[in-house]
Amino acid sequence: MKSWIRSPHPLRGCASVFTADDLAHRLGGELVGGPATVSCLASMNLPRPDAVVVVEKPEQLEHLAARGVAVVVIPATFDGPPPITAIRVADTRLALAQLTALFDSRPKPAAGISPQAIIDPSAQLGPGVSVAAGAVILAHAVIGAGCRIGPHCVIGVGTSLGLGCWLHAHVTLYDGVTLGQRVIVHSGTVIGADGFGYAASQHGAVKIHHLGTVEVGDEVEVGANTCIDRGTLDATRIGARTKIDNHCQIGHNVQLGTDCLIVGQVGIAGSTRVGDGVIIGGGAGVADHLTIGAGARIAAQAGVSKNVPPGETWIGSPAQPYRQWLRERYLVGQLEKLWAWFKGRA
Repeated sequence: MKSWIRSPHPLRGCASVFTADDLAHRLGGELVGGPATVSCLASMNLPRPDAVVVVEKPEQLEHLAARGVAVVVIPATFDGPPPITAIRVADTRLALAQLTALFDSRPKPAAGISPQAIIDPSAQLGPGVSVAAGAVILAHAVIGAGCRIGPHCVIGVGTSLGLGCWLHAHVTLYDGVTLGQRVIVHSGTVIGADGFGYAASQHGAVKIHHLGTVEVGDEVEVGANTCIDRGTLDATRIGARTKIDNHCQIGHNVQLGTDCLIVGQVGIAGSTRVGDGVIIGGGAGVADHLTIGAGARIAAQAGVSKNVPPGETWIGSPAQPYRQWLRERYLVGQLEKLWAWFKGRA
């Protein structure tokens, strides 16, 4: 095996050492087996003797034991004593999320203002703010305490960021945008551009000026190269704790609820209302002026052209309820037999 494969991952570093008992306490799990110490988080593909590994299948345990892994995190449903020191948890994916936060050794920007940043004198910056080279902060912007502004970000006139926000490189916030606390926005994303609104005339399309704004709730995360358009007269709103993936388009006046998951390449057209806890799969498109009820699920690449009731799962293009879609697929699958039957009677 190549030597570089055995080297510690630079972003999962070994700056801290934890006992298995400490990890079990942090994860809210049950410790099974003897004492052990770990200094990094590893994957199934590249286990290490000083690592903790999250396991999904019982058959993976013997492989990890042979590799000398220090600690494994396993589902509470696993039967029998594990061959390695283990932590039983109710939800291994949640445990993985907690462990990645614990072992995240990626460098964080230090507080301070780069001399290459351009900041209007009327802008207000809270304590502990980091502003990288090339960033531009325009008049009357308000930057909350502990915010991190990456290289070449542009923050528009009167825009407001709550405590602890992180804008990665090349993020653009247009004038008057409001971010809540601890919002993360990844590179290349644009929030607050004009929506796609025009009026027809004999001389061609006439632009509808967008005089609204965008309001983003607390702990929202927006992926790279996503666009969230400002409202026409009111605000486009993104509810607290909603997560939006890369390459998504959120149209003007859209109202996204709390705790939604919007997967990559989703497009939501203007003035659609999306309830709390909705999941929209990758590549799906949602037409304008619709309502997606709370807790609904939209399958990948669906084309939604009707209102979706709360809690329902819709699939296909045009999208329809999942059970109806299954029945139609079954019937289509019977067409060949039906055709053969007709031919036999001819």
